[in-house]
Amino acid sequence: MKDQIKRTIRQLLIPPVNEQVRRTIARNNIRSLQQISIGAVIVESVILLLFVPHHFHELRDYIVSVSSVGFCDIVSLYMALHLTRVQKSKEKFEGPLRRESRMLVLYFIVMAFWGMAASLRNYAAGGQMLTFFIVEIVFTCFIAIRPLLDAVLIFGCHIVFYLMVFHVNGGAGISAFNYFAMAFLMWVGTVIRYQSVLENVTQRFELERLNRKLERISQTDPLTDIGNRMAIREDFEQLVGNDVAVMMADIDHFKRFNDRTGHDAGDEVLRRVAEQLRQYFPKECCYRYGGDEFLVIMTDITATEYQRRIRRWSLSVEKIRIPGVGMPIRCSAGFVTGHPETPDDLRALIHGADQALYEMKKDHHANHPEADCGRNPDE
Repeated sequence: MKDQIKRTIRQLLIPPVNEQVRRTIARNNIRSLQQISIGAVIVESVILLLFVPHHFHELRDYIVSVSSVGFCDIVSLYMALHLTRVQKSKEKFEGPLRRESRMLVLYFIVMAFWGMAASLRNYAAGGQMLTFFIVEIVFTCFIAIRPLLDAVLIFGCHIVFYLMVFHVNGGAGISAFNYFAMAFLMWVGTVIRYQSVLENVTQRFELERLNRKLERISQTDPLTDIGNRMAIREDFEQLVGNDVAVMMADIDHFKRFNDRTGHDAGDEVLRRVAEQLRQYFPKECCYRYGGDEFLVIMTDITATEYQRRIRRWSLSVEKIRIPGVGMPIRCSAGFVTGHPETPDDLRALIHGADQALYEMKKDHHANHPEADCGRNPDE
């Protein structure tokens, strides 16, 4: 029971967060803090612009208040400019952001003490202590900080400010119970908010992961573990505009495998042929076009090197031995090269490779049954 309570408290104060989620929360905090600092600059600048002209001749009497507003303006302006630069730098914004997270805490501490100083002056003069509480509320409402660190910041600042007030008149103007109860409720609110942000970000990444998995499944042929026709269509955009080599291949007399040894044996033939295909061509370039037809599209490869790979793959297929399948396994293949500028150009190349395969099969089966099935018919 005690161990369960300890785990619950630990998970509440220091919830487990993976690096990807931590960085996302940090980026969200940077965006929020940038907007807060810009808002602070605007508000404090407007206050100065309205106040100074009307009290110019007696400005010496308000020098502390004016200096306080100016200090807040300068600090907030620095944060706004710095965080804007961070967001514009992809390298920094996609990085660990640990320095920026520490700056967030430092900015909170600086602004909290600034709020304490302003509220203490008002308190000593018999006024309200709103500035300090406004600073805390703004941060706790818009910035997601881990609960343990948040507890240190909130309760630490409240204790320090209470000691300041106590030093003035023994804290006669405030109720200690209500004061610290407010700090506790503020912290509870930040814990709930952080847990909500953490849960939302985690669920978003999990949903993205499942979507990627579903996308891979939808674009992968389950039998051969290479791309299907949908994957070909998805890859068209990145293929056009490049020098490509396109091969269309099929398994000779594949129907006989199904008819004589059964469809299970035929499936095993397809799996083993595709397995060899992945040995000689990048997996992301290989597709099951349909039935026993395979398509391979590679970029930036010479016709000579492509033909060499086809020959090696063809020879490796002929060495495949499957128990219960006595017939030899051979493939025919035809290929073309080109530089498609549009998807239609790429479709034309695929059709050209299919025609080359057709011509190869006629030559392969009719005149040269044992010939190399990877020869380019245009030679």
